[in-house]
Amino acid sequence: MATYKNNIITAIFIVAVMFIALFSNGCVTPRHIDELRAEIREIKVDNEQTRDLVAKMDSLITSSTESNNRLRNEVSMSTDQMQERMDQLLENYNELLTVLQQINQNLSTEKVILGSPGVQPDITQTQTPSIDCGTTYDESFILVRQDEYDKYEQAIKGFKKFLAECPEHESVENAHYWIGESLYSQEKYVEASEKFQFLIDNYKSSVNLSRAMYQLARSKQELGKKAEAKAIYQKIINDFPDSFEANQATDRLKDL
Repeated sequence: MATYKNNIITAIFIVAVMFIALFSNGCVTPRHIDELRAEIREIKVDNEQTRDLVAKMDSLITSSTESNNRLRNEVSMSTDQMQERMDQLLENYNELLTVLQQINQNLSTEKVILGSPGVQPDITQTQTPSIDCGTTYDESFILVRQDEYDKYEQAIKGFKKFLAECPEHESVENAHYWIGESLYSQEKYVEASEKFQFLIDNYKSSVNLSRAMYQLARSKQELGKKAEAKAIYQKIINDFPDSFEANQATDRLKDL
């Protein structure tokens, strides 16, 4: 029980450090927000599981010895402390998200978001989404993180619904990327290649560009198209020499 509690507290501390480091360095991107949001939700699930454990203990503990009462009090107090810390993290996260949204609004006049290839969005008309865009995106992203085949299919459906209803949302390009990742994880390499190529062609300034190129190359490699894969790996090395994907591409080239 103590180990479980310490693991959750450690997770909260790590997320807090990540948040402070990202915010202070001024290099927060939507991808970072995705990761931070997932970590916070996972901590919340762990905290709720701990509360469920306390409730079950109430029905299992039949004796009123001093040691059992002390244990129950300790666990109950620790969950309250974790909830308080999590509330603080969520408050800080909401402040950061507000700042990012304001930045994106200021840049909106300089950025054209494409709903589909060759089609320009009609900026004279706006439609109110029938879904909560943020919630739909978050739920789909969490499904990807669960790393299960059927969850990938659910995530793809969620992201597609998000893209259809929220074509101008700040996380549109991320949604395209995670659809590609989900398809790749399902070993649907042709469809994954098409999605990564779409992202590369339409979002040339994307923070996901080097990762999309790397996953495109891997998809080509899985399809037996070694020449195309080699060309993409080399382009990653040339265009993003200091990136993690460049190191991965170098290792991949040795096997081709």
